[in-house]
Amino acid sequence: GYKSPNEKLNFAAIGSGGQGSSNLMAAAPTENIVALCDVDEVRAARIYEQFPKAPKYRDFRQMLDKEGRNIDAVIVATPDHTH
Repeated sequence: GYKSPNEKLNFAAIGSGGQGSSNLMAAAPTENIVALCDVDEVRAARIYEQFPKAPKYRDFRQMLDKEGRNIDAVIVATPDHTH
């Protein structure tokens, strides 16, 4: 159904490439994507192209420092060795 802009959550994603892009599209297809972060810009290129207006970061700490006020929720998808 239709959501007014006031009802939408502002999502950010850490680990936007690979599994992160799938998680983002599954959890937030009708929400606002306000920031994306991935250390591998090549792997994240596809999701970056889907959200050209969202700022892109390589360091999640910088993303949270700069965009924190605009973020309602964060999707985190990192490799197994960082869990």
